[in-house]
Amino acid sequence: MMLTDSSRVEQYHASGEWGTRKLHDLFDETLGQHPEREALVDPADKMALTGAQPQRLTYQALAENVERLTQVLSQCGLGKDDIVLVQMPNIVELIYTYLAASRLGVVISPVPVQYQENELTAILDILQPAGVIISPKCKQASLLNRMRNSLAQSSMAQKMPRILAWGDGASDCNLYHAMQEAPGSCERDQNQALVSADDLLTICWTSGTEGIPKGVPRSHNQWLAIGKATYLGNQIQDNETLLNPFPLINMASIGGMFLSWLYSGGKLVLHHPLDLPVFLQQIASEKVNYTLAPPALLNTLLKEEKLRPLIDFSSIRAIGSGSAPLDEWMVEGFKRLFDIEIVNHFGSNEGVSLLCGPNETNSAAKRARLFPRASDLLETRLADNQVGHIITGTDEPGELQIKGPGVFDGYYKAPQQTALAFTEDGFFKTGDLFKIAPNDPQFYTFIGRCKDLIIRGGMNIAPAELDNLLSAHERILDVAVAAYPCEIMGERIAAFVALKNGQQLTLAELTQYLKSCHVASFKLPEKLVVVSEIPRNPLGKVMRYKLSAIS
Repeated sequence: MMLTDSSRVEQYHASGEWGTRKLHDLFDETLGQHPEREALVDPADKMALTGAQPQRLTYQALAENVERLTQVLSQCGLGKDDIVLVQMPNIVELIYTYLAASRLGVVISPVPVQYQENELTAILDILQPAGVIISPKCKQASLLNRMRNSLAQSSMAQKMPRILAWGDGASDCNLYHAMQEAPGSCERDQNQALVSADDLLTICWTSGTEGIPKGVPRSHNQWLAIGKATYLGNQIQDNETLLNPFPLINMASIGGMFLSWLYSGGKLVLHHPLDLPVFLQQIASEKVNYTLAPPALLNTLLKEEKLRPLIDFSSIRAIGSGSAPLDEWMVEGFKRLFDIEIVNHFGSNEGVSLLCGPNETNSAAKRARLFPRASDLLETRLADNQVGHIITGTDEPGELQIKGPGVFDGYYKAPQQTALAFTEDGFFKTGDLFKIAPNDPQFYTFIGRCKDLIIRGGMNIAPAELDNLLSAHERILDVAVAAYPCEIMGERIAAFVALKNGQQLTLAELTQYLKSCHVASFKLPEKLVVVSEIPRNPLGKVMRYKLSAIS
C-alpha cells in the first residue's frame, strides 16, 4: 500500500534519501553476516506479563521464527496491503510480527496494551483491519476479551477480522501452535518480492488535542530515514546492546530503538512495562550500552541515594531522554558520576525528530534545553502562530514547521485533518512552540505546546476526550481537565468540575464513571477540584492554563 505522492517519491529517491531497503532487509543483512550473534532478549518478567517463558534468540533462531510466522500469516490469508491491528506488550513475538509483516507487505497498526473499548472501537471503525494479532492477556488484563468487546461494538461487528492470538482462547488461530506446525524454512512467498520500500509499514496512532484518534501512516523509507538519523545521532556502534523500555507502538521505540538495533546488528533487550528494579537489573546483567528513560526517572536515580547500591552503569555509554524538558543538573550529574552522555530527544509520530547530544554540544545547559536548527533529516522553520509569517529573529515564539524524508504524508482516511496539518508549500505544522535561542541562534529553545495535549508518562492524552465523557455525568454541570506537574510522570490529570445545585462528587466516583466508559487507566484523573465555573474565553473555549495554575 503506497500513499506517498509520486512527486515526493521521485524527489527523495533522486536525492538518495530514500532507497530500496525495507525493514526486513536490515535484519537480513546482519543475519547473513553474523547468524550466531545474540539478537533478542525477552523481558525478564515475561511470565508475569503473558504467562510464557522468556526467550533469548540468536539472529539465526530469530530468523527461523520469523519465517514460520510469515508462513502462518500467509496461510491465514494475510498478504500485501492488508492491515493488521496489533495489541501486545514488548515481547519477542512482537518483533516476529513486525519482521514477518514487513516480508509480506502487511501493514502493522500497533496500539498500547492499556487501550480499552473506548479507544479500540474508534480505531477499529477507522482502520477496518483484515486481522488482529494480540496477546490474550497482559498481567491481569484480558486483552482478548477486551478486543472482542470492541469488535462487537464497532462497525466491524458484521464482518469480523481474523483474530490471531499468542496463546489459548483465540477464535481463529493460536499462533504458538500454528508456528510449531510450520516448517522452519521454505521457499519464500512470491509476494515478498512485490513489497516496495515506499509501501506502508505501519499506521501508528496519536490522540491529538481533539480527542479523535488519528492514524499516522509511515512507509519503510520514512521509517528508515528516521531510524538512520537517530542511530547516527546517538552514536550507536556495531553490535551494541540496546535496552528498550518504551512500548513498540510509536516514534520513540520504533524509530529510536527498534531501527537502531537493526542498523547496529546488535542485541535488543525488551522491557515492559517500566519497572525500575527490573530495568536496573537488566542494565547490569545484559551489559547494556544504550537505553531510553524519561527525565523524571533519571532525576530520581540521581536524587535517591538509597538506589545507588542497585545501580551498575559501567557498560552504559549514553541514555536518550525526552517527552519533557531536561534539567541541566541531571545531564551534568550523569556525566560526572557515571561518565554517561544524556541525549535530548524531541519527536512525534508524524516525523519530528530533533536531537541534541555530545555531537551537538558538550554544554549540559545547552543540551538540556536546546535543539539544533540544522539537520540532514529535516528542513525546519518557525511561523508566527497567529498570522503565519516566518520568524527569523531570536527570542520570538513560533510554531515549528518541518519538511523532510522522515515526515509522514498525512493522517489515515482524514483529508480534512491532513489539510489543516500542512502548509501550502508542504511543511507539517507540529503544534509545538519554539524560539530561536538569543545567545545561540543555531539552536531552537522549546517553549511549550500550541494546544493542550497532556503527556503522562510519555502517553498522549487529549483533554477534549475526557471533557466530552465527563460532561455526560448526571451530577456535573460543566467540566474540563488539565495537567498538573509530577516529578515521576511528567504530568498528571486534574478534573475541574462545576456541579449541579446540591450535588456532590468524589474522585473515586468520577474515576469509576470513566472506568464504566472503558477508558484506558492512564487517562484517569488523579485529582478532583470543585469550582464554581470553568474559565472560558469569549469564544467559549476552556482556558486550561488557568486551571493548571490552580491545580
